[in-house]
Amino acid sequence: MKIYNVLHRRKEEFVPIDGNNVKMYVCGMTVNGEPHLGHARQVITFDMISQYLRYKGYNVTYASNYTDIDDRIINQSKEMGISPLELADNRIDIINKVMSKISVTEPNYRPRVTKCIPEIIAFVSDLIQKGYAYPTENGDVYFCVKKYKGYGQLSNRKIDELINSVRIESSEEKNDPLDFALWKAVKKDEFGWDSPWGKGRPGWHIECSTMIKKFLGDKIDIHGGGKDLVFPHHENELAQSTCENGCELANFWVHNGLIVVDGQKMSKSMNNFVLLKDLLEIYNPEVIRYAFILNHYTSTLDLGDNAFKQAEKSMYYFYNVLNNVNNALQGKEYTHNDNIVKIFESCMDDDFNSAKLLAELFTICGKLGKYKDLTLVASLKYAIDQFKDILGLFRQDPQEFLNEVKAKYVKQLNLNVSEIEKQIELRNLAKQEKNYAESDRIRNELDAKGIMLKDTIDGTIWDIKQLY
Repeated sequence: MKIYNVLHRRKEEFVPIDGNNVKMYVCGMTVNGEPHLGHARQVITFDMISQYLRYKGYNVTYASNYTDIDDRIINQSKEMGISPLELADNRIDIINKVMSKISVTEPNYRPRVTKCIPEIIAFVSDLIQKGYAYPTENGDVYFCVKKYKGYGQLSNRKIDELINSVRIESSEEKNDPLDFALWKAVKKDEFGWDSPWGKGRPGWHIECSTMIKKFLGDKIDIHGGGKDLVFPHHENELAQSTCENGCELANFWVHNGLIVVDGQKMSKSMNNFVLLKDLLEIYNPEVIRYAFILNHYTSTLDLGDNAFKQAEKSMYYFYNVLNNVNNALQGKEYTHNDNIVKIFESCMDDDFNSAKLLAELFTICGKLGKYKDLTLVASLKYAIDQFKDILGLFRQDPQEFLNEVKAKYVKQLNLNVSEIEKQIELRNLAKQEKNYAESDRIRNELDAKGIMLKDTIDGTIWDIKQLY
């Protein structure tokens, strides 16, 4: 199995540090708002990765944090008249409820920054003692970037170029403009914790390094997150953890691509900021997951509304196939092979290429014909059963999924099911009487309403045109 390693900018054979055990950490959500599509993509991506690693037989320990304190959380809590910790608790409850709807498997550990303050203070103290960090007179503590010779390797940047190319947070007390905060001093009346350097709060980057060390150890197999975290967040994590632990933080750095909406970067200022809870009111959770994993996890993903409509059509097609598969196998004797499973595995072994897997699935479904080859049919069902928890797809009863989507469009199109069925009866009667003009008239009338008819050996069935 090969994984693209951002640190070395190439695919590399995955070999765990400790036999069959795999440790993976993913930078989680800062709880200053509700989860949006960017959060959903990251969670779905690393849920799929962790599930496939487990499928391959690895013992995966997966941690993903909540950053439950920052300036925005503090400011929001002041406006609401509650403590930052209470606001964070409320937000995390909301986030967990929303994320559970897209069938994400909960990580082994969900550390929170505010629960790790003693460990953060100890980490910062060690860096000071080792000469990699320094406190200032006002109580801030900074990491000395130029004392770590490997700085810039993850983001492929040179230190000398960073000052000119990157916006640096300035401070008169910094020894160097590139140095970043490990501990930030606060005023006496502001929210914070006591420390050897005075009252303050952790810097952003030190939080994840500390939580990794506490819950997973000095070195892990996979460190994940969005591409927007490569610099400065992950670069800074790598630097401070290497200096503290005496070893590189992770063997593999894995980053999912970012989200755009109709070609525009998703942001509140662009008014294209899509919350996951709003999308869940429109689409089945599996439709949402499909829209994400239809593309390789590293790609920039355009998720305008049309992307979800197309995903819904594709899922409707696949569930129709699965429904036909179940019907074809019902009451029959059959055997299966693992040929399709091997195809799926080859896709996922190539840097978790779910996009290629779904393309292969389309091809295989196209070969089913009239479902007479029961070995092929059974082999597809077997492969789907093996991979449904990895993909987070095809876990629902096919007929129930089809009925749900169909009912949604019936409502949207303001259709009357009883009237449709009555029209079909009249059309059947017209066909029996060889009144083909009347039969065609009824078909055309239904077609104009968005309804398509299929004549089968078991009778005439109807469906929604938009789903084809």
